[in-house]
Amino acid sequence: MNGWHIQRCRRNVNSDSLLIVHAIQIVTVELENGQKYDGDLLVGADGIWSKVRNKLFGQTEATYSGYTCYTGVADFVPADIESVGYRVFLGHKQYFVSSDVGGGKMQWYAFHQEPAGGADVPNGKKERLLKIFKGWCDNVIDLLHATEEEAILRRDIYDRTPSFTWGKGRVTLLGDSIHAMQPNMGQGGCMAIEDSYQLALELDNAWQRSINSGSSIDIISSLKSYERERRLRVAVIHGMARMAASMATTYRAYLGVGLGPLEFLTKFRIPHPGRVGGRFLIDKMMPLMLNWVLGGNSSKLEGRPVCCRLSDKANDQLQRWFEDDDALQRAINGEWILLPCGDEAGILKPICLTQEEMKPCMIGSTQQKDHPGSSIIIPLPKVSEMHARINYKDGAFFLTDLRSLHGTWITDNEGRRYMLHSNHPARIRPSDVIEFGSDKASYRVKVARSAPIESEK
Repeated sequence: MNGWHIQRCRRNVNSDSLLIVHAIQIVTVELENGQKYDGDLLVGADGIWSKVRNKLFGQTEATYSGYTCYTGVADFVPADIESVGYRVFLGHKQYFVSSDVGGGKMQWYAFHQEPAGGADVPNGKKERLLKIFKGWCDNVIDLLHATEEEAILRRDIYDRTPSFTWGKGRVTLLGDSIHAMQPNMGQGGCMAIEDSYQLALELDNAWQRSINSGSSIDIISSLKSYERERRLRVAVIHGMARMAASMATTYRAYLGVGLGPLEFLTKFRIPHPGRVGGRFLIDKMMPLMLNWVLGGNSSKLEGRPVCCRLSDKANDQLQRWFEDDDALQRAINGEWILLPCGDEAGILKPICLTQEEMKPCMIGSTQQKDHPGSSIIIPLPKVSEMHARINYKDGAFFLTDLRSLHGTWITDNEGRRYMLHSNHPARIRPSDVIEFGSDKASYRVKVARSAPIESEK
């Protein structure tokens, strides 16, 4: 800023070692070793456990969310990375978030409801997570497996309700020190950046006014203006972060989940009313809310170009993917593989599926000669000579039972198991489990990342 000299000093400061002295023209900070620092103003940007906040307003407790969070970064590229960069996986009293951070890496967050202050046994974080999320889809389990134990961190999630008063005199607060929020919307750091911009803008305006009027700069009025401009937006986004956490942590896919003696209702697969309402909110309201959040408060921050709009970044197929899960799966660029999962004898091998419509995959107990596609042999008693066929069409794979003696079965990722009708193709999806005749010949559908498809020149 024109005419300003900003000095930044970093010290390890205990809660009892910081003394703030207010004066008419300056503010003084005195450390426990006797060192003193004078300045025109003091900005407390020292996080959720702010020492400056405590000195201004006294000791107050942060609010525990009820959830602990594990986080990690893995060298991992999902098969659907070109269409989906951010995912939220919901479960009862736990949820999982993954995000593409570039360079072939994924960052993830695993939230689990439990009391604060818990600790893991040495080198036990990954093992515990795999138990907590056992049975979840491959997107979650694969990412956990790809993460090194040493890369996993854990912390309890706290926030602070924003205060109407942010400072006193020539002292103000910024970022988590005044409005620490839950991480569900990824806006904690963003709000601190916006705070900084607004604070710099107010001080620069005050400096220009002092030059034009020939009077001294009015620091206190500038800080009050900064606080006034930021309070409402920060409070709204803080509330949205809490709301998002509440929606994620109270998610129930079906009636009966979490109802103790009424758990039997889950077997009827009746959609929970909250799930229907949540889908409506996501479809209709979420784009509007995200446009406002990601817009960077451009209507308030003078001179800032409009940027980071949701419409600027989203794929033009976004709305279609919201409405049609099949369309999203068809956009996956990956190799489809059937991995043996019931092979106690170790005789089964992975089956790689081809995305050529004229070359279906024939599966049986004997070799199929003169077949245009691949012929896979499964040498087990309940597999018929010509048991099933898997073919590719319109961006999806279909499984057809060929009047086998013991049938072909699919178990989907919600645990529903059903038998295929002969000669009626059935769509197969990632994480499905296919049984050819018996569970001893069962395979899990897996999609692995392949090289990006280059457009024809």
